[in-house]
Amino acid sequence: MTKVLVTGGCGFVGTNLVSYLLDHSNWSISVIDDLSEGKFEYLTSIDNFDDKRISFVQGDVREEEDVEKAMDGCDHVVHLAAKTDVISSINNPFDDADVNIMGTLNVLETALRQGTTRFVLASSAAPLGEQEQPVNELKVPSPLSPYGASKLAGEGYCSAYAGSHGLNTVALRFSNVYGPNSWHKGSAVALFIKQILDGHTPIIFGSGEQTRDFVHTEDISQAIHLSLTRELPANYELFQLGTGVETSVDQLYSIIKKYLNQNDIDVPDAIHGEERPGEIFKSFCDISRASKVLGYEPVIDIEEGIASTIQWFLENYSS
Repeated sequence: MTKVLVTGGCGFVGTNLVSYLLDHSNWSISVIDDLSEGKFEYLTSIDNFDDKRISFVQGDVREEEDVEKAMDGCDHVVHLAAKTDVISSINNPFDDADVNIMGTLNVLETALRQGTTRFVLASSAAPLGEQEQPVNELKVPSPLSPYGASKLAGEGYCSAYAGSHGLNTVALRFSNVYGPNSWHKGSAVALFIKQILDGHTPIIFGSGEQTRDFVHTEDISQAIHLSLTRELPANYELFQLGTGVETSVDQLYSIIKKYLNQNDIDVPDAIHGEERPGEIFKSFCDISRASKVLGYEPVIDIEEGIASTIQWFLENYSS
């Protein structure tokens, strides 16, 4: 029986991934989370939660003993636990580096000692900074924030452990992920929906012409599963993950407004505020390598994804 460790498994991507793996594999799943953002209830509330296949350790990825306990007997590791806020990384770069670099290093070391066969790191488009679009795996990274720098360091350590120790590692550069189970998320989709449901007027920082590649958690989960199961050309692989479609923040807000209006919810026009430092202006990705090597094909477009995410919030969210 295959067993996989999911770090940060009580968080947004983690709970969606656990649900996906329960449906698409017969694996047992170990979860470690310090519950600083996610909650154990987020995990147990997924529709297909199975306590016979899921084990949970409350722990910190920086603590060797915690990771050893959670990883015991695991064949694979998916490392999602991270600090993910760009502005927080600017204000407190040491905290960002401690979790994103030292935490990743600790999980890699434990994976090496325990003889795991595949290690998948959740990275980001942030290491690339401003680039001519679309971004791909051949672009030279130039991070604009400490968060981007710490994620780039994680990619580097995955490459180093593959090169030095032969550990099979994969780094996945997620585009802007959205979807259900996003109770605590502060990224655009979840934040706009929560602000509107709470009766507040959302603020779009900058002109609204800045673009992102918004990718649903179902597609991210598909890519992670493929990264764990496909034969790969090299011990270290890097993939850009998204949809390949560029959407402006103003366009995103219009889509959210349309589907909330269809649910008889009034949506105010957003306020435009000052552009925030350290944030990329334009970003979407070329997913051709992930499609060719992993067999990854996103199946949920932005309209379908926003509609279903709004439905989840209407059924589950309370301020």
